[in-house]
Amino acid sequence: MRFRTPAAFVAATAFAAGSFIVVSPAQADPEVTRADVEKAFDKAEAANEKLNGLTEDARELDRRIDEVAGEIRQIRKVYRVQRDELGADIVQQQLEQPLGPTVGLLASQDPDLFIEGLSAIDALNSTRADALESFTRTRVELEKRQAQLAEHQDALDEKLAAAKKTKKKLDSAYREAKSDFDLLSAAQQSQMSAGDVTAVSNAGEGAAKKAIAFAMAQLGEPYVYGGAGPDSWDCSGLMMKAYAAAGVSIPRVVGPQIAAGRSVSASELQPGDLVAYPSMSHIGMYLGGGKVIHAPRPGKSVEITSLSSGFGVYARVA
Repeated sequence: MRFRTPAAFVAATAFAAGSFIVVSPAQADPEVTRADVEKAFDKAEAANEKLNGLTEDARELDRRIDEVAGEIRQIRKVYRVQRDELGADIVQQQLEQPLGPTVGLLASQDPDLFIEGLSAIDALNSTRADALESFTRTRVELEKRQAQLAEHQDALDEKLAAAKKTKKKLDSAYREAKSDFDLLSAAQQSQMSAGDVTAVSNAGEGAAKKAIAFAMAQLGEPYVYGGAGPDSWDCSGLMMKAYAAAGVSIPRVVGPQIAAGRSVSASELQPGDLVAYPSMSHIGMYLGGGKVIHAPRPGKSVEITSLSSGFGVYARVA
């Protein structure tokens, strides 16, 4: 007689009980949609704008550090001269009259000479007092600038640490967005990657017209996080340089760029106005006719898109 092995027994038992056991099918991951991908890229661009802001803050702190360090160098020169002059004066006095100039006058029998001598001593002491006061002011100013330098350096260290963390978040968000994009069908990917690069001519007036012309000249150039030209761009970098070319200075980051202008409504929009996402994660420039020029996202280039594709906050800077 042959006996079943334990494995065979388990298999037979499972087969016999099959009519009583319902096995749930494995749940498939939800399908990634174009909206999911757009949301993921928007998250990455928000991190990029935060990083842009931290980078600008760090640059400004670097500038202040250089400025204060230069002031400290100049003050130190004055400090050393004043210190040396005071020191030399005191040393010379001790060499000539160890007990002080007044002692020598006490032996004088000439009243006029005595009075004149006292006046000279008073003048000398007054000069020394003024020099000492000036030296003290210089020392206080030097200490103040040194404290400022230390504060700026601490602030810079904080900004750089925050920028490092934000860069990691940006990299992670981009990888997530790219992974989601790769899950789309070829047709969906093609649709998302399409963009109009047909230039619009003679749009806007004055500075706005010059800004539009600059932006138009960048059509087809690639999007790069942190890009501010001359051959690659992110959204706010393109807007900053476009208006700089028109002689108008605006900040580097989306939120401050919008804040730098005058808020306008959709019905008031004119060519050259800045148009941004309500989240302040993306920005472009209105061309008129419902069209916007912008630097969209990695994998795409500067293009023209529809105003209706997420833009909802508007500002006029020129």
